[in-house]
Amino acid sequence: MTAIPPPITNRLHACSSRYLLQHAGDPVAWQPYGPDAFDLAQALDRPLLISIGYSACHWCHVMAHETFNQPDVAAFLNQHFVCIKVDREEHPDVDALYMEALIAQQGSGGWPITVFATPAGVPIYCATYLPPYRSSHLPGLLTIAEKIVHLRTHQPEAIAEASHEYEKSLASQHALPPSVPTSSVDADAVIEQMVEDLYQRFDPEFGGFGHQPKFPQPYLLDILWRSRSLVVDPARIETMVLTTLKAMANGGIHDHIDGGFFRYATDRFWITPHFEKMLYDQAGLLALYATVAVDTNDRDLRWVAERIFSFSSTTLRLASGLYASSTDADSEGEEGGYYLLSANELSDLLGAGYQTFAEFYGTSAGGNFEGRNIVHRPLGASPRADDAIASLRQAVSDYRRQRVTLGIDDKATCDGNASWTSALLRAGRVMADATMIAAGLDLMQCIRDAFRHGDDLLHVCYPSGATIDAYASDYVNYAGAALEAFTVTGEMTWLDESSWALTRVIARFMNSDRPDLSIGRHGGMLPFQSFDRYDGATPSTNSLFAWLAQRVGFITRDPQLQQVASRLLEAYLPLIERVPSSFSILCWTLAERDLGTTEVLIPGDSTPELLDVALTSTRGDLIVVHGTGAAILEDLAPGVAYLCHDRVCQLPTSDPERLRSALAGLA
Repeated sequence: MTAIPPPITNRLHACSSRYLLQHAGDPVAWQPYGPDAFDLAQALDRPLLISIGYSACHWCHVMAHETFNQPDVAAFLNQHFVCIKVDREEHPDVDALYMEALIAQQGSGGWPITVFATPAGVPIYCATYLPPYRSSHLPGLLTIAEKIVHLRTHQPEAIAEASHEYEKSLASQHALPPSVPTSSVDADAVIEQMVEDLYQRFDPEFGGFGHQPKFPQPYLLDILWRSRSLVVDPARIETMVLTTLKAMANGGIHDHIDGGFFRYATDRFWITPHFEKMLYDQAGLLALYATVAVDTNDRDLRWVAERIFSFSSTTLRLASGLYASSTDADSEGEEGGYYLLSANELSDLLGAGYQTFAEFYGTSAGGNFEGRNIVHRPLGASPRADDAIASLRQAVSDYRRQRVTLGIDDKATCDGNASWTSALLRAGRVMADATMIAAGLDLMQCIRDAFRHGDDLLHVCYPSGATIDAYASDYVNYAGAALEAFTVTGEMTWLDESSWALTRVIARFMNSDRPDLSIGRHGGMLPFQSFDRYDGATPSTNSLFAWLAQRVGFITRDPQLQQVASRLLEAYLPLIERVPSSFSILCWTLAERDLGTTEVLIPGDSTPELLDVALTSTRGDLIVVHGTGAAILEDLAPGVAYLCHDRVCQLPTSDPERLRSALAGLA
């Protein structure tokens, strides 16, 4: 008699991830991602249902309520599948691989990711949100599940063919074209092509690229802004960047009450967002707004940067000193419930001040989102306010906190916190904001204490402690944050940390047969390694690695770092030339390689005025080395600054204004 396997139960209740805990009460017998789930699927010879999302995701919540809580759907899944729930922020390698499969089948991606796969994890069918049953425009999850079970029983060759097609597609996506020597490519021409491609997609009225939905894309805009001196028509770049930043600052994607930016806007006008706020978006936007504010002397842009800092420091900062990953799009089961306010609520709260508030922030009785209001400013107006408006805004902020609970994902990731550290230090130094710099240095130490374990990093830290081996993005972003800390402090400890992280990532994530980094080491559970190539909401790990390796290798004169950066650039050049805007950071890395590196060398510790000039410079190619520890400064006289280009130095100066003028005049 064949033994009947015991029923599978939902095992998410013992997890630390807020996203997984949100599903611990589902009737679906979810298993956390890991070898136990794959072993179970192999032992039972059952296909997998892999569901990937994150705690702040609105459509993840919708699918949980509408689909996974249906008793008949859950019963069928539990009988025929092993169901795995994945927090994409815990396992970015899993997320990246199945996102590639999703895009290959559907032509676009998003979350939640819904994957039906073989017991070995090879995709059979991929989708995003699925209702429980077939609708007028979407297949139902139950319908797809029933079909896969039927095919496995009656037409197993169809399943084998579908999974084989995915294997071929993923292998093709991961293959690299033949390398191209960087000497054969004109970096200026690549930058010009990137600008031209973006200008053709630019929305001249509301900024951004394309129509809708619109994403902030801070890292792309940052590279554009850096590239002004490299193109024939810098005015086009200034138009694209300034139009976009000002439209976003006035739109509903910007939280005018408490500061910070939502993930993206669903419309062309930046008015209606999905309401999650991600730490990585705040990082990119803080550095971008701060840099452009200093370059243009624009008080509005500076104010926006300061508000990003204020929001993140008060809402996302955890008791450990680390920063949380996100705030939730939904509040108490309602999308945007924390942020949306009716005219009656505002009128009752503000009394005689309501009309002033309504005129300033565009609120009305009918509202602009399901009868309630997303506050925003008219295009072209200043987002800043006088004291009267600021007082009303504070009253609304206090009211929001009292009326609805805002969900915060207390997961602190190494790469997210390191990216935020880099932003704090860069924004703080260019704006000469000592508070931001102090916050960045404090956080850098917290990251080192929490995530650095011997000669390794860990990826995620919960209140119970750090866990999960680090991914390539953790090491690379840690290296970037440590380099910024070295720039600000001049302490060799941080340069050593940056060099250590880059060298370590080469050893752990670079295969001998490829010039680029894989995302992570998944212990053989996934059918392929995944490679983070394209810049998006965050910089591509490979792009950021190449830029940092080139830069740190230059400072430390480390030939290995310079060589691996060169190999990666050459391998990616065919891709860069095909779609430069998807590789904006590598475009800039190529430009720095071709045009040379600018350095300010300031020996000793008695030249604060000279150091202030160097640190507040917004030049994207600038390296600042100061203090007493760096070997490069040992033979230089203290009390002066040396401005150098590719190690060829001008005469030293002790005059801060002369240094400022020389930096501005250096091509």
